[in-house]
Parts: sequence; structure tokens; C-alpha cells
Amino acid sequence: MGYQSIVFGRIVIENNLDRARAVINSLGDGPGILRTEMFGLGVSRHTYYEDPVISFGATYKSIEDNWDLFILDFEELLRQFDFDTAKIQLETEILGTYNFFWKSKKSGKDNFDEKDKMIETDEWFFGFGNRSRWGTLASDLTDLDIFSYYDFEYPVKAR
Repeated sequence: MGYQSIVFGRIVIENNLDRARAVINSLGDGPGILRTEMFGLGVSRHTYYEDPVISFGATYKSIEDNWDLFILDFEELLRQFDFDTAKIQLETEILGTYNFFWKSKKSGKDNFDEKDKMIETDEWFFGFGNRSRWGTLASDLTDLDIFSYYDFEYPVKAR
């Protein structure tokens, strides 16, 4: 049977919204973890704040069992366009709710404090927990905020 999980979030686009839309449209609507139909493609013209937001959401059957694959696919998507920040919330039926955050290094390196508990990679900063739009912790990070089920570790290694 399996349990239902809900995944939703947003990606703030730094440059070239048209490129980001093309990448998302290229996903198609086949059997993959990430599909075009789960994404909102952002406003079509610039608004007062000129950082377009692409939203997404879907339900899955026990996606937490393969969360490492979801993250690998999501990060491959992020690599294909210029983004500023991205957030995902994973709501599971049994294990709880988890938050994941990425801040791109393409738009300049940020100086996170040690208290922000960010994990630095070559491409971006990553963090668990409830975070502000810019990546600083909005509330204290606890062990319960860190998704560690099924031996999940960040950065994710390909299987």
C-alpha cells in the first residue's frame, strides 16, 4: 500500500526565466519523479520585485523511501538554470515534516554564520530546517529537523 507524502516548494530565478521555463517544459509528463505538470512557471512579465518564482508541488507514494533520488533529480534541475534560492517542504504521513534549502553561489557567495548550519558544496549552500528567504535559520535547528531516514545524508551520493 504505502503512505502518502506531499512535496512542495519554490525556486527563485536569478536570471533568464525563459531558460528556466524551457528546462521545466523539457521534463515532460512521463513517469519521472519530476514532471512539467507539477510546476507553476512564474509570472510572464517583470513585477515590482523582479525575481520570478517558480512553484511546484505533488503527492507521492512514500517518496521518503527514495528521497536521495528525489534530491539528485531536483539538484540536476537546479544546475540547468540560474536560480538564487530554492526551498522544498516534505510532508510525510508518518515521519513528520522536513524543510530543505539551497542558496546558489552563482549570484555571489554569501557569508553564513556558523549558527546557520549550512553545508557548503562547490555549487551552493544547503540547509535543513525552517529558513528565511535568504537562508538564515528562522528557528533553532534541532535533530528532528534533519531528515536522516533510510541513511539519507547530504550531500547525496549517486547510487
